[in-house]
Amino acid sequence: MQTLAFSDFCGMNGLGGAESLHVLDSAVFPEGPFSGDFTIVLYSTKGISDIKIDSKNYKLRRRCISVWRPGQVIEFRPAEDLQYQLLLISGELQQFLNVGSVFLTLFVTDEYPVIRITSAYNEALVRFFDSISIVNTFEDSPYKRDCLLSILRALFYSTGYYVFKSLRFRDGQLFKFASGNISEENGTVARFIRLVEQKSITERHLNYYAKELDYNPKYLSALVKRETGYSGQSVIDQYSVLTAMARLSYGRRSIKEISHEMNFQSQSDFGKFFKRLTGLSPMNYRKNRFKSV
Repeated sequence: MQTLAFSDFCGMNGLGGAESLHVLDSAVFPEGPFSGDFTIVLYSTKGISDIKIDSKNYKLRRRCISVWRPGQVIEFRPAEDLQYQLLLISGELQQFLNVGSVFLTLFVTDEYPVIRITSAYNEALVRFFDSISIVNTFEDSPYKRDCLLSILRALFYSTGYYVFKSLRFRDGQLFKFASGNISEENGTVARFIRLVEQKSITERHLNYYAKELDYNPKYLSALVKRETGYSGQSVIDQYSVLTAMARLSYGRRSIKEISHEMNFQSQSDFGKFFKRLTGLSPMNYRKNRFKSV
């Protein structure tokens, strides 16, 4: 297996300069398995091709998005009819994204590294890639890097959230059972997720949702775990922390104001909750979020 640095992969593809983000319509890949210190986001638009990620076989088809993280072992020889766009993101740039600990991104790249999206989201992805290509032409702009970071954050957050919902649900029902009969228990999980989406900004305890759905908390959590792979409380926490990250990233509200809006007893409680899930204090997250500005 080859271990490649970002510069090695750039050299293979004739990419020079100090750019830390590239958009490619085609790329040269190593002959055998490889691993790198960079991230690749590939979006296939036509054709079919095999790919192996961490020794598991997948197929890339039209409207498939795949995220390859640093350290993953990739084996990929694109089929001749495969058409795609590829984002090549350096590890140095990725550290400014603050998406490494985001539940939805990890969920996608670890559990489902190749996802076929619907046509409804296709236009949004195409615009993300086009926007990055356009900003990359701004050679003399002092704000180029920050524009690229903003687009990348939007790409990771929105795609992760979209995939999490579409994997499990369609029209309010669990996607994995869409072709069959939806049992009462599966419907309960669907209702739980919808309720969490609506209430997790201020309601973060499983007991609240169990009472609303008229279920025993332990039994409800077991149902959610069986269908999503995560406990009921974990799902609530992750929706809540995404809200907190968004509010810390955008707007001028103080951390104290955000903790009050999200119904925490104190700013200290908010800080402990946030650090447990992200590894950073709210203040450090906010500072890192704007470190490159």
